[in-house]
Amino acid sequence: MEIQYISNRELKNSKGEVKGKVRIIKFKEEETARVKYKCPECGYEGEIRLPFKKPFRFSCQRCGFKMKVISLRTEIKKEIKGK
Repeated sequence: MEIQYISNRELKNSKGEVKGKVRIIKFKEEETARVKYKCPECGYEGEIRLPFKKPFRFSCQRCGFKMKVISLRTEIKKEIKGK
């Protein structure tokens, strides 16, 4: 299977602290992306499959905390503007 998209990111909780992480893999042959995550809010570790579209959004299966993974380019631009 050939990988079309892969990303490993850290996730911030509602206080802005880095407490979680997400790993997204999308294979060319599949319509959905495989997502493994650790919720930054409650610490729950889960796996889900979701339709692949950017920005990538999903919620924790336990507490419902909403997470969003934006492109690295957009993320870097936001950091530069904030400084």
